[in-house]
Amino acid sequence: MQREGRYIHWADDLCELKADLPGLGGGLTDKERESLDDNEEKEEKEVEVGNGEKGLEEEKEVKEEKARDGEREEKRGMEEEDELEELRAQVVQLLLELEEAREVSQRHEESYTELQGLLEDERLASANQAESFTRQIQRLQAQLRSVQEELDSLEEEKASELWEAQEELRVAQEEVQELQQAAEEAAAERENDIALLQEELCRLRAELERLHNTTQEYELELTTLHAEISMKRQRREEQEQTGTEGEVGQLKDKCLSLMDECQTLRNDNQHLAEKLQLLEQQRAREEQDGQKVDEEQAAKAEVYMSILQTEQMTHQVNSCLQKNSSENKAVNPEKRIEELSEVITLQDQLKQAEERACKVQRECEGLKGELLELQGLYESSQKERAELELELQRCRAELDRLAGRKAQNSCPPSESPVLSIPFIGMVVIMALIWCCWTELLS
Repeated sequence: MQREGRYIHWADDLCELKADLPGLGGGLTDKERESLDDNEEKEEKEVEVGNGEKGLEEEKEVKEEKARDGEREEKRGMEEEDELEELRAQVVQLLLELEEAREVSQRHEESYTELQGLLEDERLASANQAESFTRQIQRLQAQLRSVQEELDSLEEEKASELWEAQEELRVAQEEVQELQQAAEEAAAERENDIALLQEELCRLRAELERLHNTTQEYELELTTLHAEISMKRQRREEQEQTGTEGEVGQLKDKCLSLMDECQTLRNDNQHLAEKLQLLEQQRAREEQDGQKVDEEQAAKAEVYMSILQTEQMTHQVNSCLQKNSSENKAVNPEKRIEELSEVITLQDQLKQAEERACKVQRECEGLKGELLELQGLYESSQKERAELELELQRCRAELDRLAGRKAQNSCPPSESPVLSIPFIGMVVIMALIWCCWTELLS
């Protein structure tokens, strides 16, 4: 548009120049005429003024001046013609440029019309695009509102899940604390039970020592009885028929006393076996090591030794009675029958005592097997306990880590509820396993 305005302005200037050219020629002739008139007036004045000799000189000077003026006018005419030629050439060139400018302006007008058409098309296309964009924006805004509502609902659900998970975590922490307290109490009770069992073991050892001493005393008494029997045998040889009844009565009394002592020993052994059984049952529930098991086995061995010693004593008494019965065969048939019946009863009692001793021994062997089984169970329970303690430590570390993460991240977490629910389930399972383990131990 600016170029077209410039071209139009140049065309107007050229038209004005064309209109001014003839006037410019007329203006130059008027000036010449005025200069000629001025020269004539000057000459007339000089003629009127000059007199005499000066008139010729003045005429010469006037002629010279006229010649000069004519030359000047010719020069001026030539210059004006040159200028006119130059102006004409410039006008022709300007006209050519004007034609070119008109052609360029026409081309620009055509391109302008084309561009204007394209612009209109683009405006229509942009309007259609704007309408489609507005529709898409409205649709996206509706989707954004729905997504925002879904996000709000999800945030509410996450907040509720987080609150529930925190409540479950708090409950699990309380249960873990309760389990820890119960474990500590159970450990304290086990320590007390171990101390009591150690005291009971010491007391049983003292009783076994006492029984061992009593068995030694009984052996001494048996040796003294053997000595007395040998002395009485010598006396019987010396006195064949004197004092046989009194000696037999004494022997019977001694035999009865020995039987009473054997019965007391059997009762003591049975009492010790029961105590050992109770002690083994208690020790199977508590912590124990190889040294304590060896001590118990040593105590059992001492009990078995005492039982064998009592059996040896009974065998010695039986042999003594048999010897006495063989020695007193010739004394009296009735007395002999009574003695034989007493010996049979004593033998029956001894057999019963032996059967009881075998039964106690079998029970001890069964208790040994049970003790070995309990030791295996104890070792497996110790392994399970170690694994549970490691798992509990890992759970504690996980709880501490979650507590630290919760303290660091004040913003609402997005993944913590999903991660904490399996962890809480694992803690609950560990608590149930711990309860089952404590019940098995108890």
